[in-house]
Amino acid sequence: MQKNVRHSGGFSLIEILITVFVLALGLLGFAALQTEGVKQNRTADLRTRAMQSAYNIADRMRANVGGAVNGAYEATAAPAVSYDCESNFSGTTVVNKCSSTEMANADLDVWFGLMSQELPSGAGTISCTDSDGTDGDPCTRGSIYNIQVQWQEYEGTGFSTKTFAMDIQP
Repeated sequence: MQKNVRHSGGFSLIEILITVFVLALGLLGFAALQTEGVKQNRTADLRTRAMQSAYNIADRMRANVGGAVNGAYEATAAPAVSYDCESNFSGTTVVNKCSSTEMANADLDVWFGLMSQELPSGAGTISCTDSDGTDGDPCTRGSIYNIQVQWQEYEGTGFSTKTFAMDIQP
């Protein structure tokens, strides 16, 4: 009677190569997933900053309704003349006091500065649709302001301009 005896001599080289290959594929997949997560996080961060920037100037406009009503917040770039309406009131017409227009200029200067620091190629525009064009006011109380924030965002093949827009009634 002969016994059929098989001896196991360990793993073969082919089994080890297959294991290493499967492990390498798994690690590459994980790296790709991690890279995509970082890109999406960057996109979400930029969009959050743009939204916060728009809400920042909207709050400033609500705090200075006089400047909003006289159209002082309509802008496509930072004002040429800026005022310090928070600490030393430098350059203001009345000592230690900012008019609503001076406050609007100070707010716009801060807003445009924040956008250029916080967003890649950050820019913005504020326009007003006058609710009563017959009274001669640039932006009558109750008019709608449109705030737009633009920035550059990378999308696989290159950069594209993104815009966040909101309408407010200060």
